[in-house]
Amino acid sequence: MKKILFPIILISAISFSCKKKEVKKETTVVSANTTPVDSTEIPQVEEASVDSESVKSDLDYDEVNEKDFGKWKGEYFLDYIDYAGENDGTKLKAKLILDSPTDGDFYLWYEKPNDTVKEGMHHVYGSFGKADNTNNTIKFLPEIISEGEDTGIDLDYFLYSKDGKFYIKSEMIPSENGDSKELFIQKIK
Repeated sequence: MKKILFPIILISAISFSCKKKEVKKETTVVSANTTPVDSTEIPQVEEASVDSESVKSDLDYDEVNEKDFGKWKGEYFLDYIDYAGENDGTKLKAKLILDSPTDGDFYLWYEKPNDTVKEGMHHVYGSFGKADNTNNTIKFLPEIISEGEDTGIDLDYFLYSKDGKFYIKSEMIPSENGDSKELFIQKIK
């Protein structure tokens, strides 16, 4: 009987001491994580891809005056591959009608090849704000969704002027890798 009891007691003592060490390790870790940290000592990480356009809220933009808006006034058209879709040749199309600094329309829809049905049509009405002091960028500030549903994606866009050409950038128009980028848009009027 002594031969059987001795190994059982020995194994019990070893397993109890191991469990006790594990508990001590856990309490050490817990107490190390609960010490307060001074927020001034934490290094601030800058976001590399954030530009000044995305940091501003819509309320931070000044209205574009009539004289400066003359450059932007007109109609624009974009015919672009639908990279967010099924890659079946569907095109993403956008039409902008810019009448005044306080009166702009943004139409966005999809068309399948050999079909003229406007799927997923969006019509957003809004105004425009200055995005820079050189009048080379304006931002569409959406106010009312006249047609289509609120998808949760920002309905605004930036319109750029470079070397006499115009470019649009919007989260509603994704590129090949899913990001939004400046895309050439044709001014038709």
